[in-house]
Amino acid sequence: MKKIAFVFLLLAAAAFAATEFEQSFGSQTGKSGLPEIFRDWRLLSVLAILTSVILIGIGYAVGIGLEMPEIKAWASNELVQAFANVLIIITLMATIAILDLVAEEMVQYSGLAIPCTGGQSCLGNVSVAYLQSYIDVASDDAKAVAINSIDAAGWANRRFGLYCLTILCAQIGTSFSVVGHYMLDQDRYMIVFEYYANLIASLEAQKFFVTHISFNVGPLLLAAGIVARTFFFTRKIGGLLIAVAAGIMFFFPGMYVFDWLTLNTALTGDKANEDASSPLCPEECKSPHAWAVIEDGSTEGIKLGSMKMVYDAFPNSQAAIATGIIDGSVANDVPNDGPYNGMNVISCMVVSDAACPLSCRELPYPTSLTQCVNLTANVPQNCATLPDKCWVRRLATVTEPDAEADPVLSMCPRECKVIPPLEGNCDTGSCLSSRTDCRVYKRIGYSGNDATDFEWAPNPPEGVDADQLARCVAAEDCPVSNDAYQSCSYAIPETGSCVELCTGCPEICRVTTENINNLPSQCINSSSSQLQVPCQQCPVGCKVNATYIEELDTPECSGCLAERRIVTYGETMPEDYLNGSCDINTNCKAEDRVPIPRNSCEQCLFSEESEMFEPPIQTACNDMCRPTDDVPVKGAGAYTGIGGEGLVGPTEVQNVSKLMLPAYVLPLFNIAATLIFIKGLSTILGGDIDIPGISKVF
Repeated sequence: MKKIAFVFLLLAAAAFAATEFEQSFGSQTGKSGLPEIFRDWRLLSVLAILTSVILIGIGYAVGIGLEMPEIKAWASNELVQAFANVLIIITLMATIAILDLVAEEMVQYSGLAIPCTGGQSCLGNVSVAYLQSYIDVASDDAKAVAINSIDAAGWANRRFGLYCLTILCAQIGTSFSVVGHYMLDQDRYMIVFEYYANLIASLEAQKFFVTHISFNVGPLLLAAGIVARTFFFTRKIGGLLIAVAAGIMFFFPGMYVFDWLTLNTALTGDKANEDASSPLCPEECKSPHAWAVIEDGSTEGIKLGSMKMVYDAFPNSQAAIATGIIDGSVANDVPNDGPYNGMNVISCMVVSDAACPLSCRELPYPTSLTQCVNLTANVPQNCATLPDKCWVRRLATVTEPDAEADPVLSMCPRECKVIPPLEGNCDTGSCLSSRTDCRVYKRIGYSGNDATDFEWAPNPPEGVDADQLARCVAAEDCPVSNDAYQSCSYAIPETGSCVELCTGCPEICRVTTENINNLPSQCINSSSSQLQVPCQQCPVGCKVNATYIEELDTPECSGCLAERRIVTYGETMPEDYLNGSCDINTNCKAEDRVPIPRNSCEQCLFSEESEMFEPPIQTACNDMCRPTDDVPVKGAGAYTGIGGEGLVGPTEVQNVSKLMLPAYVLPLFNIAATLIFIKGLSTILGGDIDIPGISKVF
């Protein structure tokens, strides 16, 4: 009887656990449309075990009273199973609650807007949010592809006609299309759209399973499993049902959380797990957001990146300086003692973290962060008042490329590089309230490496309201300069087709050389002995440099002038470019020559991203240096925007390819892992699909 009393105590503990975990998981599992007794698996489980214990007690009484050892042995064995059932219930409740709390903590620290309050299952909500994020991305991309397909179809079906209506030409007419190649684009868009349709169907099916099966059917299977396991003649099927319920209620949704946590690694490799001290994280990405800057004579000064660093820099008698610097009451001071004696220390906290978050104190200004473009709180205006040295400019360390070792890196001219906005105080006119995507100027004409003029080149979104359009127009107030440290706008080079940008300048004339006499006579103005005006106006990005051609390791072409070792696309080259020492069939073959660019600055495609700016800046710190915490810091769908370095082809093909992994590969892995879990747990619980005698029933 002591054993039976102990089982009753365990049942009381299970009831207490059910009360404690009710808020964390109960409401989610209680959303099914089943009757109350089936909807609450814990109540049904306790009732089943109580019934079992009562039957065991009766069995004990019968076995002892009638001196039947078989009945008494049966009761003893069933009592052990009742004890095991109670432990299973407590373990399931605790496991579900712990996983839910872990998911809730993860969401809180990540800062993502996923509801985990009001008695909802955070584990389930995270799984749904994970899938919905990809559904939204796929839906938006599919809409864009459909619009592009309609546009391509419209162009492909446009025809032009010429007709003569007089009797003199017998009313002859004809029609033709000059843009029929758009039909190929339409076909590609439709194929990509079909892929998106299948992707969305797969993601919606997974979301339906998590939403309607995991937390509606799961509790029913769990209740049926515990009831079945309570009685000896259904114990095997009961163990199997409990394992299936556990698998679909918390293991399968938990796999989506696991996918989310490891997705960055899956897309970008092991570098996603490296911290800021890793060699993969460049030095410029390690520069902290400063609380204070000590002017030691260098350009950037010594940055103190935390409150502790400030106090450590000014201990003991200098503590008053540290306190004033930290609370912003002291804008700057010159200590008369310690390691920084006589050096001016600037406080970066004169603008508080609440007014201008530390994460916003980078240049170019991080417009991708929502808190940094909060116009209601005047964040851009507040940040503009920061002392200049308090800004973090992640200038990349770039060594001059070795032309002999890798000549491809040396062919990108400075005129093709983008001048980034590295000016901190951009409070000019309406600049700070303007749209950031409209702060773009095109560099026009060059004197040396500097543009002689700038043309405002905004790209306002289509269909915006009057207010947004006005904000775009306000971007013209953002100053631009050849000096990045005085610029508040991006200055981009002239881009486009070289045929349009260099009209009147033949391809054979598009070679930058110090000896223009090596160029054909048609390239030179006979009266001025200078290049023809169209060739002078042709952007540098549409030309190749003779110095670069000479640096190429092509001994077969050594007898041919560098200006003639080129390949053109739409024009026939002169005979002396193809014969003699420049014989294109034997001496200087086409593969040893340099092609004339068809599009401006296309020779910069092989340059590192940081080297596309002047001065070079590091824009990939988030990809190269993993955040310090272990929780996702972005929605799952945002990972489709990274890790595409190895992808090639049109943008829409790359976009749909990035969704293949989360839509197809990871779900298959989740299903396989869940089946393995169910099989293993079923064995532990004594479950078995092969129920004795079941084959005789059919």
